Amino acid sequence: MKERLQFLLIYFCFWVVYFLSARVIFLSYHIEDTKLLTLETVYGIFWNGIRMDFSMSGYLSVIPFLLVVVSNFIKKSRLENWIFSYTFVAVFFITLIVVIDLQVFNTWGYRLDATPLYYLKSPKEAWASVSSSPLVQLFISFIILLIIASYIVYRIITRNIDNWNYIENIPFIPVSIIFLLSLIIPIRGSLGIAPMNQSTVYFSTNNFANISAVNAPWNFMSSIVNGTYDKVNPFTYLPKESLSGAIKELYTTSNTTQVVLKKDIKKPNVIFIIWESFTKKATEKIINRETVTPNFNALKKEGIYFSNVFASGDRTDKGLPAILSGYPAQPTASIITEPNKSSKLPVLSKDFGENGYSTAFYYGGETEFANIKSYLYEADFQRIISKQDFDPKDWNSKWGAQDGVVYQKFLQDHSKINQPFFSTLLTLSSHEPFEVPIPTKFVGDDEENKFMNAMFYADQSLGNFIAEAKKQTWWQNSIIVIIADHGHRIPVSAKKVDDFKIPMLWLGGALEKNGIEINNVCSQIDIASTILRQVKLNAYQYNWSKNIFDLKTKPWAFFSFNNGFGFVQQKNKQMKELIFDNVGHKIIQKNGIIGERDQDLGKALMQRTFQDYLDK
Repeated sequence: MKERLQFLLIYFCFWVVYFLSARVIFLSYHIEDTKLLTLETVYGIFWNGIRMDFSMSGYLSVIPFLLVVVSNFIKKSRLENWIFSYTFVAVFFITLIVVIDLQVFNTWGYRLDATPLYYLKSPKEAWASVSSSPLVQLFISFIILLIIASYIVYRIITRNIDNWNYIENIPFIPVSIIFLLSLIIPIRGSLGIAPMNQSTVYFSTNNFANISAVNAPWNFMSSIVNGTYDKVNPFTYLPKESLSGAIKELYTTSNTTQVVLKKDIKKPNVIFIIWESFTKKATEKIINRETVTPNFNALKKEGIYFSNVFASGDRTDKGLPAILSGYPAQPTASIITEPNKSSKLPVLSKDFGENGYSTAFYYGGETEFANIKSYLYEADFQRIISKQDFDPKDWNSKWGAQDGVVYQKFLQDHSKINQPFFSTLLTLSSHEPFEVPIPTKFVGDDEENKFMNAMFYADQSLGNFIAEAKKQTWWQNSIIVIIADHGHRIPVSAKKVDDFKIPMLWLGGALEKNGIEINNVCSQIDIASTILRQVKLNAYQYNWSKNIFDLKTKPWAFFSFNNGFGFVQQKNKQMKELIFDNVGHKIIQKNGIIGERDQDLGKALMQRTFQDYLDK
């Protein structure tokens, strides 16, 4: 009996050591972030994180423990095969998760969860997203880890089980059952009421330290099991009676607007250019005395430039409903992936279409990606132009047709389209893997230089488009809104809020004035209400969207990410910024004097917006 109980302990400890090693690999892979940690914090990562390692080890040990309970009734060779086969499969998938998690954090800033599974429905686009990652190095790492772990497991099983002898079922079976049942303690993390969750291992004000303490396979499995919400809001921070007051405080309005369009234009054409991953950081980036976005920077003097705009989310499938429906992004979900919910959203294309506008959506890639297509059809776009509408010879990106080709088709089509029109163009050239059909502008094979080259090409394509658009008959009767679908972590900033700061520019002959900069804080979700007010259409359905040109509108922006939110305010020209972690229930970054009321306002938005999503 002693040998079998000893095997159970060794098997459990194997998984614990495996996860400790995985944490070492994670910290090594992200060495630049790790260097910023103190030795005490690194110790805290392992000390707190081991509780989640115990939990995942407990889950993985259940089946082998159960097999050992009935081992007297199984041939020794068969028992060895069963336990090894189970463990090898587990090692394979756990190692795959560990390796993928390394790059997921590098790309998105959070540990692997069920989010990437949404994109497997569009494998070509999913591949395009990851193909810029160091795939060869990651694959080699996966193979090495798999071989080492499998060999260790094989040695543990053969060294122990080979020496077992038949023993009396009594008292072995009840004792082994006690060992099996005892796994509930590490699995739950304690004997207390609250079960294991991510916040259990959070211990620091440094968010990278907290994230490093999380066990990647545990986090992934938990997101699959708990990733779908019914009617229970996981972001319930404030009593319901205080929510209305907080929201009302944020949405003050005079129901009037400053008009920035020429008074004699009744129905201006409206064009939305949604620029992939366009971050304000890129517009300020200079490499070897070369500006990354020279065309956009020059065009700022020709229109109305909004310098303090924030994206609502961190992905295209969140940016589209934020812009076109004025709807806030969700931190752990995406409403566009659920047609039964997204179909209930108001959409600008419907409003313009019902008021005599022709409507169209242009994209050089596959609209099936992230369920965008269903959203566009529900939005009643009269024409949806996508990858299949371009000549295959122009599919010069893994995503499809590059920006220059899409802009050219847009111009050709709109030279003969009936006015007024509402048209949206979503770019793709500045998306991973950052392929561009022009010579390299910024030398370097690293990710940042690739991104900057792609951004330079996207900017060049925009500049050419605007130059040609000015020659069109519809230019003088048009307003063009240039806005990002979301920001980007590149170029890397110490402030997470910078990853969500995006530029917005209004151009076109329909504008009354140009060369104006608006520095009031506003959000992607405010575009819908603002543009509708300018063209004198009703915006009452867009209840999350503020009118930027209403003098009583308060300057603030709210954004969410996985798994937290940001809240930015502007009071007396002073910026107040906070980043709140929903798992650890704490502020992880802040700027300015942040009081309890500021936290409550951000929490109220998080709670109310997610409840609205659940209620759809």
